[in-house]
Amino acid sequence: MKVKSLLAMGLMAAMMPVATYAQESAPREMTRQRFEEYLRLFSAGDERFAQFYDEDVVFHHAPIFGVLKGRQAIIDFYKNIRLQVSEEVTSHVVVVDNEHGVMAAELSTRLVALKDGVAMPSGHLNTGDMIVSEGTVYYTLKDGLITTIRGSRSGARKTEAGSIGH
Repeated sequence: MKVKSLLAMGLMAAMMPVATYAQESAPREMTRQRFEEYLRLFSAGDERFAQFYDEDVVFHHAPIFGVLKGRQAIIDFYKNIRLQVSEEVTSHVVVVDNEHGVMAAELSTRLVALKDGVAMPSGHLNTGDMIVSEGTVYYTLKDGLITTIRGSRSGARKTEAGSIGH
């Protein structure tokens, strides 16, 4: 009997419609869980973070870095930045409104310089120096993907490498 049941279950599974790749990869709504996955990939330096961006995403990263236009421009920017600093972003409050296509997130960012002379908006860093900043980032969304990114910082704290633990 068990063999017949297993065969019947296998036949039923084979007859069920299978989602196509296009259906599986279709944009979804943004959720806190998806945003946390985005931050996890971003903080790990995994370029798959860009899958959460619309192809024509615009990142307003002024004053020093200007405006980045397009998914590839953001990937390239961070590829270069990651040679200079490690970056870890942690979310605190995240509000997502898919109906109106907006999201806001209160974030902490921890940057650690990997070499001397790194120019950052909060100042220059040398190897091991760390900046922790707080801020709010505002996103616009379309079909569950990020289309624009704007941020504001409410403060930054620099710690020089030699002063940690003193």
